[in-house]
Amino acid sequence: MKRFGHYAEAMRRWIALFAILVLFFAACGNDDTTEDDPPEATSAPEESTPAPTPAPADDSPVVDEPDEEEPTPAPVEEPAPAPDEEPTPIPDSTADPIDRPEPIDLSKPAFDSSDKLSTVGLGSLYFGMGPDQAAEAVQTLWTGGQEDGTPRCYLLAPANGPEGVVFTVYNSSIERVDITNPGITTRSGASVGSTEAQLHELFGAQLLVTPYADGSGNSIQFVPVDEADVDYRVIWETDGTSVTSMRAGRLPAVGPGEPCT
Repeated sequence: MKRFGHYAEAMRRWIALFAILVLFFAACGNDDTTEDDPPEATSAPEESTPAPTPAPADDSPVVDEPDEEEPTPAPVEEPAPAPDEEPTPIPDSTADPIDRPEPIDLSKPAFDSSDKLSTVGLGSLYFGMGPDQAAEAVQTLWTGGQEDGTPRCYLLAPANGPEGVVFTVYNSSIERVDITNPGITTRSGASVGSTEAQLHELFGAQLLVTPYADGSGNSIQFVPVDEADVDYRVIWETDGTSVTSMRAGRLPAVGPGEPCT
């Protein structure tokens, strides 16, 4: 038993020595590796890549683009207006409204006792006015016209009267009025029905008396003395005693006994 103990002790020493040798050689092997092999590169710690910022949302509607570009059509040229034609003006909505004439009231006569006859006209109608101008002045519409005469001379009468008042249009203007209505008087008061004696009392030396050839009456003219009125006349026709008709106007239209003769 004592010998076995010495043997075991010796084995433990050899094992310890062997372990020391193994550790020694292992250490030497590590040094050779360190000299021969380059050290491995130590990788730097990776930096965290920042997350991409999301693009703002586009709320505009998506427009489908055409696959192919279509050619732009050539502009159509409109023909220019002729030099003598002016373009129609565009109405201006801000302009003043157009004054439209009031409808003519034909319920009352165009002339009454307040309208006086003179060498220059009747009431507000003056010799030399055109038919349209005269109708506007006295508020009337005309009856008659060129169909009852000629383009140079024809007769017109107020549609709303009174009866016995007829105008003569001579060379496009009113130049004469014939009156048989006793309600119309001159400024001095002479009218159909007045006597020749009354006419002489009113006008005296300014009257020119011309007897009819058959002796049935007289044509009596009032002749103005003013140079501006030398072509104007008021003429009364009588039966030798009283006035049967009267007329006024400018020469030559007022001269004949019948208009347009």
